[in-house]
Amino acid sequence: MDKTEIEVNDLSQAIDNTEITFKNRLTYDKLSFYYLSLPIMLFGNLMGALLLSAIQFTVVDLYSIAIWLILTIVMFLYGMYHYHLFKNESEENKLKNSEVWLDKYYTNTLINGIIWGSTAFLMFPENQLINQMIVLFFLFAIGFTAMGVLASKRDLLITYVLVTYAPILLRLFFMEDETYTTIAYVVLSLILIMILIANYYGKIINNSLNNRQHFITIKHTHEKLKERFFSLFERAPVGIFYYNDQLELEDINAHFMQMNNIDNKEALIGTSLHNIVNAQIIKAHEIIFEGKTGNYRGPFESENNEHLYVKLSTVPMINAEGNVAGGISIINDITQEVTAKEEMIRNAYYDLLTNIPNRTLLMDNLTSFLKYSEITKNHAALLFLDIDNFKKVNETYGHNVGDNLLKQVAKKIEDIIGTHEIFARVSGDKFVILIPALSVDKKRAQEETLHYIHTINTQFAKPLPMAGEEYHLTFSIGVILFDHENSAYDLLKRAETAMYEAKKNARGSNKFYESSMSISTKEVLTIENDIHKAIVNNEFSVHYQPQMDVHSGKIIGAEALVRWEHPEKGSISPSKFIPIAEESGVIIKLEEWIFNAVFQDIKKLFSNPKAKNLNHIALNVSTIHFLQPSFVDKLMLLIQKYKLKPEWVELEITESGLMHNIDDAIKKIKDLKNFGFTFSIDDFGTGYSSLSYLKELPVNTIKIDQSFILNMNANKGDAMIVESVVAIGQKFNLKIIAEGVETIEALDYLKEIKCNTYQGYFGYKPMTIEDFTTLL
Repeated sequence: MDKTEIEVNDLSQAIDNTEITFKNRLTYDKLSFYYLSLPIMLFGNLMGALLLSAIQFTVVDLYSIAIWLILTIVMFLYGMYHYHLFKNESEENKLKNSEVWLDKYYTNTLINGIIWGSTAFLMFPENQLINQMIVLFFLFAIGFTAMGVLASKRDLLITYVLVTYAPILLRLFFMEDETYTTIAYVVLSLILIMILIANYYGKIINNSLNNRQHFITIKHTHEKLKERFFSLFERAPVGIFYYNDQLELEDINAHFMQMNNIDNKEALIGTSLHNIVNAQIIKAHEIIFEGKTGNYRGPFESENNEHLYVKLSTVPMINAEGNVAGGISIINDITQEVTAKEEMIRNAYYDLLTNIPNRTLLMDNLTSFLKYSEITKNHAALLFLDIDNFKKVNETYGHNVGDNLLKQVAKKIEDIIGTHEIFARVSGDKFVILIPALSVDKKRAQEETLHYIHTINTQFAKPLPMAGEEYHLTFSIGVILFDHENSAYDLLKRAETAMYEAKKNARGSNKFYESSMSISTKEVLTIENDIHKAIVNNEFSVHYQPQMDVHSGKIIGAEALVRWEHPEKGSISPSKFIPIAEESGVIIKLEEWIFNAVFQDIKKLFSNPKAKNLNHIALNVSTIHFLQPSFVDKLMLLIQKYKLKPEWVELEITESGLMHNIDDAIKKIKDLKNFGFTFSIDDFGTGYSSLSYLKELPVNTIKIDQSFILNMNANKGDAMIVESVVAIGQKFNLKIIAEGVETIEALDYLKEIKCNTYQGYFGYKPMTIEDFTTLL
């Protein structure tokens, strides 16, 4: 890159600088014009000075010539020095400091005028007219050039005229000869003419420079716009191409090349858009010749046969005559956006695991089916399928194996169902099948549905592969027959209700919906909701049933029993609401409330001297609550909160509950016993594996279920069971407590077999904490 190119680049950068105004650039242009001609002017002045000195050498004394030449040479060197500084200055600084540089130039010109004005005294002879005229000639020759430069500055022009011509005019006017006075007037006239010419010449220069600067600005702006447009065209994140009136491509950008997977632009230049198969795309490009804008959104096949989804817009390209010469197209690849939207819609309506319709799509299809099938009299059926014991699969083998099993189930059912049936996964291990067309006769429709269910069961008669083993799978199936007079939500809910009724009977069975089922289900839901409200509204209370020593009759403890006084329904039996609470999971919140209430009572009770002979208060713990991972931590936090001794609390757990996860139960019991808690097995004798695990369970007490105690005096079998349980307890060094003792005969028998403790109505009924404290 040569020096000229560097200056051009510097000037372009300087023009881009917003701090530099148009006036600065115009001044800079004048400056450049003046300084570029400065060496010629300086050398012209020097040559003129030397020539004038040579001519005047014989008529002017050498001393005057020497002084004037020295001044001229000094001025020449000073001017060249400034010219050198100007040339080495950056273009941007010249622009910024253009006024300063111009002032320096004007100053140099004025000084030069002063030097030439001094010729009236140093180089003007006394009497040689020719030599005098020569001086005047040189003054006008040098002055004309300088006055043209200073013409744009009127005050400087007047100053230059004064310093250059005033001395010679004074000299002429003060000479005694009238000839010189005439010459002075002629000179004055010439000066005025020169001022007018210089002023005109200056305007021409100023206008030219002004127009040039405007042209440079416009050109530079145009180049910038062109550069930016080209940059936008090439680097745009969308495809852009030009085409002519023959629909042939004239230019394409990098992104359009990328969309077509080509590296060489020439491979597409000249290609006709008529080659595109899609007529809508061609129409969108042709419509611009009618002065309209073309638009298209849809599939697009790229040059390498890749199927894309694009959004395309075309606009007319107008030529200099105002006619449409072609078009500009902007094409945006929205394949990912469309795919993501389709995926989002699919995820909203399809089950991610099994890739079959989900609950949302089922309800939409079921609603549509009900709406458009009202004219038919055929029955339809909704089957609600639940995989039996699926929870154990997840717990035993893990969720990955469970998920794989669900995929197999979905695939096998899909192989069964017809094209008109709708099959969906509504949650977890629950599936729904809509059979849209059954017989008009209800009985016949039931038979057809049972045949359909038989087909499903037959399909799953063979075991499924699972984790390297074989798994025999069965369904509990709820069915509702309907004739289009129900809502989709009601149908699904009733089919699910029938499924739960089927599950109650036996695994692998089916049940048709009956209206009585909804009444039972509604009652359960109502109680479940009321339990939540009762916890918030403190409708529950705790009663305590004393536990007595069989032989002495002394109260040694008590069992905490929850009671519910409903504001509208009155007293609700625990046997009714506890199973519902356990089934729904709200038992955890309920027992947390009970624990807080009982612990408050224990704190007050054991601070009373009357309770000195009291060993413990027994609390029932549900299996669901006990097997919670955080159970031990939460229980210990409550003990610390109420500052209780753990040995004051005995936890009662049902034996059947312990069998759900015997290893976890044993670990929790051991951990809590280490803190000081005691444990009893509640309802002992009603389970199926009590004896096999009894030796492993680190419990303190066995509690004989009241179902054996109530009839043991009349039923020898129950008496033998009670006696056996007492003997087992004694063998394992466990305390035995009998519940449900209501007669003296029962108590006498317990004394006879050496049972430790009893509770029941023969002793005391459950009572409030206040009554229990008074009893003590």
